Amino acid sequence: MGTGFRPWRRGGLVAYVEDLVDEQARRGDDVTYLFAGRCYPFGRPRLRRWRHGGVARREIVNSPLYDHGRQPELELAEPRVERIVEREVRRVQPDVVHVHELCGLPSSVLEIAGCTGAPVIFTLQDYFALCPTFKLLDAAGRVCLRREVGADCVATVAAAPRDPALMYHATARHDLEHRLPGRWLPTRARARARARFTQVSRRRVGETEPATALAYQRRRDVNVERLSRVDRLIAMSHRVADIYAQLGVDPARLRVMPLTLAHIERLRPRAAREAGPITFATLGGGESAAKGARVLLDAWRAADLAGRARLLLFGYVDRAYAAEAARLPGVELRGSFVPDQLDGLLDEVDIGVMPSVWEEAYGYAGLEFLAKGIPVLANAIGGMTDYVREGETGWLNHSCDAAGLARVMRRAVERPEDVERLSASVRARRDELILPMSRHAAQLEEVYREEITTSTTRSATAAHVNRSR
Repeated sequence: MGTGFRPWRRGGLVAYVEDLVDEQARRGDDVTYLFAGRCYPFGRPRLRRWRHGGVARREIVNSPLYDHGRQPELELAEPRVERIVEREVRRVQPDVVHVHELCGLPSSVLEIAGCTGAPVIFTLQDYFALCPTFKLLDAAGRVCLRREVGADCVATVAAAPRDPALMYHATARHDLEHRLPGRWLPTRARARARARFTQVSRRRVGETEPATALAYQRRRDVNVERLSRVDRLIAMSHRVADIYAQLGVDPARLRVMPLTLAHIERLRPRAAREAGPITFATLGGGESAAKGARVLLDAWRAADLAGRARLLLFGYVDRAYAAEAARLPGVELRGSFVPDQLDGLLDEVDIGVMPSVWEEAYGYAGLEFLAKGIPVLANAIGGMTDYVREGETGWLNHSCDAAGLARVMRRAVERPEDVERLSASVRARRDELILPMSRHAAQLEEVYREEITTSTTRSATAAHVNRSR
């Protein structure tokens, strides 16, 4: 169970889910992927059945939970979605239910998913169950590890406005670009159709009252209780496990397991660097303030490395930072990319930079750098500390600010021999650092078998007790 599919939805989480279910199908498993999907400005919630590859897709269309994080009451319980989920679980009769994400789904599905007695596993890949804005940052942009959060959630959501019809827009873009070939619908007609779709969807969304502090606090408290009853919680990093336990989730349910993406193992280590300026790069580091865009640009300016180093910004750069970045000496905006292009793009990179200031759950970009034999410079926060090891695979900026990042950058440029030494260290540790998807799927299968055995034993014990009574 999860949210979305490619290319309707982008990002590491949906890429991981699809890569995983494809690998599980290749291993011979009978996989059904049940997920919250597209939103149209007409029609009721319903189930759309289709297949992709060897996986049965069950798409919940028109989920009433369209404005993720802004509907705290519905995010706890929504009867129409609950009925669809229970009906499909009972139809499939799964051996195990593996939940990956709750966007578009009420957290009540964590309880409904076990209606047939199958164990329920939930992989924690972000903080959405705890935080309506996903990143555990408060209204002032500070890491929020408080338990009493209601009032601050209201302020944080208000400080991060978003078009509530965003999922409707994504649906229009996907269907007009991928379901209707261009020769059927000219470009101008597609533009008119999207504009009309947007207009109608905004009317459907309408004006909604902001959620209350009480509603957000209840969202947090109920979700912590529900997570503490899931059979097994898999945290994608040690820091994710620590945070969920610190905020009240039963630590006995938690198990740390690193994840991966299928394309990462296909990246080949780059050749030894040649003489010349040190080249730093980010993969999405300019996307937002939380991803470290502000810290990175301030650090580059403070480091004053023009002529001695370059900084390549791959991926989307927020408009708030793009013009400033383009004016900085040595900075190059390289634009968007797809995973299949990474192997070539990263051949010119010496140091990967992960400047995030939020508790990044893991950071697949760091693994992409390491798979290419590129050491990583990261802020010492979140899951990045699982694979960035000082003196072995990269450098950690313990202050997590621009001044600290600038110091490490300058030191690397002044000592290029350290860059090459760390690159050699990363290449030597590749088998330890880079997990093939096939091996990851095998590890998950062991978890499934453990939980199925435990569930079967528990059911047999309960039946024996009932007979005794």
